[in-house]
Amino acid sequence: MPEPEPTPPSATDEAAERRHAERRRGEQRRVARALWQGAIGLLFGLVAVVIALLAGWRVLTLERSLEADRDAGRLASHDLELLRASLAKLEARTAAGADALGRLEPLPARLETLDGRVARIEARIEAPQRAVARVEAAHLVELAGHRLALEHDVRGAIALFEAADARLADSSDPAALRARAQLAHDLAALRAVTAPDVAALGARLAAAEAAVRELPMLGAINNRFVAPGSEPPPPPGLARAWWQLTTVFQDLLSVRRISDATVRLVSMEEIGVRRHHLETLLFAARLAALRADEADYAANLGAARDWLGRFFDGTDPATRGVDQELAALAASRVSPDLPDVSGSLRLLRGKAS
Repeated sequence: MPEPEPTPPSATDEAAERRHAERRRGEQRRVARALWQGAIGLLFGLVAVVIALLAGWRVLTLERSLEADRDAGRLASHDLELLRASLAKLEARTAAGADALGRLEPLPARLETLDGRVARIEARIEAPQRAVARVEAAHLVELAGHRLALEHDVRGAIALFEAADARLADSSDPAALRARAQLAHDLAALRAVTAPDVAALGARLAAAEAAVRELPMLGAINNRFVAPGSEPPPPPGLARAWWQLTTVFQDLLSVRRISDATVRLVSMEEIGVRRHHLETLLFAARLAALRADEADYAANLGAARDWLGRFFDGTDPATRGVDQELAALAASRVSPDLPDVSGSLRLLRGKAS
């Protein structure tokens, strides 16, 4: 059986469906409007709660600030009271200080008067001391001049000049300053002096003295005599025959050439005296070198060379070596070239008198 065909909807049903759909849409709009209104109300409520919290926090902060201000005000009032008490004490002290200053006003004038009196007393005391210091410095410089003139002692003179300068170091008057300047100039001149090496000269003279003990002397008896037959003969043969022949001819005649100074033989005592005299001359030259006595040094060396040439064998190499050493020593200086340091003494004597 065939299905029956659906009946088309009528106009009434379509109108009812449209009304129903519009009603649903109206309800949906009301629900949505209610939801939006609730959300907005909730948002306003949250904003009001936040504003209330902020207002409460602000009020609390203000209360705390007010409390802190009240505490600070109380502290400030306490400090103000303390300051007022301190100011009162300071005013009392200031008044007392003003009274004390009023009593001390004449003190500066009195101090100036006392300073003037003390200065005059010090000047009276220092004047004799300065004079004594100048006199002592003059004596020290004079002693240094004597040591230079008599002993050529440059180091000793430098020490004395330094002592004189130290004696004037405490004086500040113009005379003392000029004297110290002259002393410094003379000290520089003395320090620039080159002293001879006296120790080396003394060592060379001592070596020459030691060499004199072994020098051969003119007219001395030969102490190296060999008795006949003391030397062993050569072995037998032609050498023995030749030795005997030459010995016979040597014993027959002996010719020697001697000078006038060696014609007379000298005894052992005279040899010792002559050798000791030469040693004494060299020792005297050494002492003169230590004393920086140029004249005595040259005189003793000249006498030693003359004595060496007169009584000792000049042909011997050792004698010639000693003579050459003495000639070199005679050309050496034992005293330095001394500068003129009399300006300090003249200045000190002129100011001390």
